[in-house]
Amino acid sequence: MAGPTTARRRAGGGVAAGRIVAGVAQLVRMSTEGPVATVVVENPPMNTLADDTLAQLAEICAEVANRAEVRAVVLTGAGERAFASGADLREFTALFDRPGAIERHVDTSRRAFTALTALPQPVVAAVQAAAVGGGLELALACDVIVADERAQLGLPEVRLGLIPGAGGTQRLPRRVGLARATQLVLTGTLLSAGDALELGLVDEVAPQGRARDHAETRAAAFAAQPAHAIQAAKRAVRDGAELPLAAGLDLERQAFVGVFNTSDAREGVTAFLERRTPAFGHIEPEPG
Repeated sequence: MAGPTTARRRAGGGVAAGRIVAGVAQLVRMSTEGPVATVVVENPPMNTLADDTLAQLAEICAEVANRAEVRAVVLTGAGERAFASGADLREFTALFDRPGAIERHVDTSRRAFTALTALPQPVVAAVQAAAVGGGLELALACDVIVADERAQLGLPEVRLGLIPGAGGTQRLPRRVGLARATQLVLTGTLLSAGDALELGLVDEVAPQGRARDHAETRAAAFAAQPAHAIQAAKRAVRDGAELPLAAGLDLERQAFVGVFNTSDAREGVTAFLERRTPAFGHIEPEPG
């Protein structure tokens, strides 16, 4: 396994990725094994998504996006108490009387979650423990969600006089449908992993303690496919979902033509006709 990349907050400064900065908290760690990167949120005990954590996550995402050798990503949390949770409520109390403070926090959350969603590689969330509030919103920013059988998931913000503020009201309906999402958001219901699977909120329920293993298996399967095709397919599905049908079909056409002109596409079709296993090079589309 390659050495971990860390993102750390300098005192009074920005985020440094890939090098150790003395005296600052490491809240997000990335390691790679072959073509799969694993990103771990490490802000114990509940992996709260404080501003420093979010800034470091955005920095790590920027690095992953530019690493062509990384073809799939697993995102998980450290420990057994939480996959991730929203901002520390004790910190929230200090924001009530600070003009502009909550706006800055929401903007920081949006930048981090948008960077995660925008990754060209498929991202698998390994929800090894509770994903509540901001933790579920973090999982919703991923492409696939694998949950431990003991995990609870939900958006309980209305119980505090708040609403989800990091994408929950927008991404949850896109995953489970408007009616189901409305019910979950307005009641703040917490779901078991099994119930979440039935609703389509999660894609797989793993045996106790095995969520990360199962997520890594899915990520390895993605990484084994030709990179240009996987990334073009993700882009077409993700971006096309926001477009009218005609515009989405135009996007699909453009993506299909782009992947057709690659050596990997030629190899895949030839191997199928020759009844052999393709040897993909995971290369970018050729010019012309």
